[in-house]
Amino acid sequence: MALREGLGSRSTSSSLRLEEGSAGRRTNFSSFSSSFDEFGPPYADLPMEILVKIFTYLTPSDRREASQTCRRWCEASHHTAFLENFWLVLHRQPFDANGPPVRDLLQSFRHFPNVHLSEVDFERIGNFFTHFGPHIRRIVLRACEIQERDLTAILRRLPALRALTIESCRDLFMCVRLFEDAAEREELRQTLSNVTDLSLTHNQYLSDAILHRMVEIMPSLRALALAGCHISFHKGLYRKFYPGDGKQPSESVLTFHYVSQLIEQRKGSLRALDFGETLVDDNALEVLAGMSPALCLERLELNRCEQLSSRGLGTLITAQAAHLQHLNLSKTFRLTDSCLLQICRELRGLRVLKMRECRALSNQGVRELVQLPALEVLDISYCEDVNGAGLLEGIASRPNETLRELRVRALNLCERSIIAISEQLSALRILDLGYCFHAVSDLCVQFIFRNLVRLTELDLESCRKLSDEGLTGLGMLPIIQRHEQQQQQPTAQSGASLGNGSVEGNAAPADDQARPATPEPEPALQAATAHMRISLRSRAEREIVEDAERKKQLLEAMQRKDNLQSARDDGTTFSGYSIGRLQQLRVLNLTGCNRLTDVTLLCNFKLLELRDLYLAQCQQISVDGIRALVRGCPAVERLDLSECHSINDRAVEQIAFHLHRLRTLSLRRCYQLTDFSLDYIACHARRLRELDVRGCKHMCADPAMRLVNLPLLATILPGKQDENGANGVFGAGSSASSPSLPPAPPPPAAPSRASMRI
Repeated sequence: MALREGLGSRSTSSSLRLEEGSAGRRTNFSSFSSSFDEFGPPYADLPMEILVKIFTYLTPSDRREASQTCRRWCEASHHTAFLENFWLVLHRQPFDANGPPVRDLLQSFRHFPNVHLSEVDFERIGNFFTHFGPHIRRIVLRACEIQERDLTAILRRLPALRALTIESCRDLFMCVRLFEDAAEREELRQTLSNVTDLSLTHNQYLSDAILHRMVEIMPSLRALALAGCHISFHKGLYRKFYPGDGKQPSESVLTFHYVSQLIEQRKGSLRALDFGETLVDDNALEVLAGMSPALCLERLELNRCEQLSSRGLGTLITAQAAHLQHLNLSKTFRLTDSCLLQICRELRGLRVLKMRECRALSNQGVRELVQLPALEVLDISYCEDVNGAGLLEGIASRPNETLRELRVRALNLCERSIIAISEQLSALRILDLGYCFHAVSDLCVQFIFRNLVRLTELDLESCRKLSDEGLTGLGMLPIIQRHEQQQQQPTAQSGASLGNGSVEGNAAPADDQARPATPEPEPALQAATAHMRISLRSRAEREIVEDAERKKQLLEAMQRKDNLQSARDDGTTFSGYSIGRLQQLRVLNLTGCNRLTDVTLLCNFKLLELRDLYLAQCQQISVDGIRALVRGCPAVERLDLSECHSINDRAVEQIAFHLHRLRTLSLRRCYQLTDFSLDYIACHARRLRELDVRGCKHMCADPAMRLVNLPLLATILPGKQDENGANGVFGAGSSASSPSLPPAPPPPAAPSRASMRI
């Protein structure tokens, strides 16, 4: 973004200079050498090798912005070195070669290595895949209306295909004659000889025969995903659907009896299996374990397999101990600590472990996670019996330079455990502490800002103890020093429990200790209020008054400073660590942190790499904070301000005018907004793709009528009455009150227009 702004400002000022002086200096210009460039160095003329090297340091989003500078930079951004993660996405579009957008794409000079077609109705394929097919390496067909002949015609034109995903294509697999022609299968087998990944997830009518024919045309298959398919694991069905020797595939059902035969035939090359969201049981895993050592699995997905227990999984772990690197056991409720102990002791090369919502786990198993030396990703969110003691004695007990991603959402942690995580896991890039109500305090985030400066994603959803002091560092240095002194010189009172979510011993009032001491009131004010000892306010009213007073004091402290550096030098006012230290941060979730005010956004909230920002239910944020936000975080692409009741039309004007990359905006239940906000969006938010204005009762009933000039805007969620609870369209913010259960999923989006994304 900085690159784009710099070039834009330079070119604008130069053009203005030319317009103003062209009348008087036209003759002088003609005498200059043609090689002289008045407007600065010709960066577009750099050798392509140098441009490509420079672009390797940019994120995909920054490369996309830089590509709009000139044609040569656009060519550099589409170099083969960057095409691996470049996707062409068509969503709810008629695939007609005679009409847009397919007709327009055929005139493009670029090629697309990855194609994602979602809810597309195939009408006339034309020569699209003839033109782009030789370059396509991955293709995804999700919930598409596609027939057998169309799929065959597409696959014939994809000689470079490496990965094929067909998800939720109901009508396609209702055709029992799919790939039935032997000559056709032999032709496809030659074309698809390089396909290594096949995903057929959530296809209700997939049968043994269709699966057999699809696997047959892909001789180099290494990964097979059947998540969400209706696989029968009951042996009683074999006699009904497999008369005779049982070797012929069934045209009616999909059974593990035949799937295991396919795996047996390909066990020498298969490296990844996905049976997530199926009824796979212990007997099935024991069958897979019996195929060792020929079957060497590196990746195993068993997400939401509720029939599994420690018996079958333990057998498979023992058989695949030397090879398994990625294991997903999320929502497998019957797994216990004994299974986790076996994982930690046998899978020494494990790099990814996901055990989200495995409710039978406790500290006994979590303590052993320290035995996994190669672990890079760990997810133990929503495990009710895991608390801070398990982390303190496990992964946070010693320095770890390997772990990159840690998700401990909704665990009953304590302050000490979070501080230990920040001190011991210095290599973290992703940290999820959402719904840790009692543990995440201002003191905790201060240690996070000090130690984990390389974070790219930080989730603090519903951590309601957070305040402006924690995110700005105002007055936090004495509290940090006091905590460190207590750790160096432990007192007799510091022996309280670790797992009850509270701070130990004399640090029990964590909320009060994490808050900087407020300045003493004036003597006259003290004399006037000395006789008042009883407040008639309710607890909620007292909290509102205290927050307002704290915000006032922090604003006054900021106004007394000439600049941020002088504020840092004053240890009594701005002495701690601000969120501005996390310069690599790209995703920040502060949903439900309703004690945050404009002070957080006004004080050093400058994150140039920030892409996704969630501020839902931060009701004290107003136009002043938004004005500072849009200038300090110019690269934001996804912004959630749901239920920020202080947001008005002026704030939306600032957002639409300054956030040039904005693609998704949620203004759900912002009651002050009117149709003027829609007008500002229509005039300035040219790249907006998704907009949520549900519950904005002062807006018109059909906001799409005021936004017709935005060609990229594909999804609009309107409605003055919002009856879907408090969950936003992004799924990042929710108002769940219990940390033991995950927040409800967001309601399905109801797109009002078709969309195309590149």
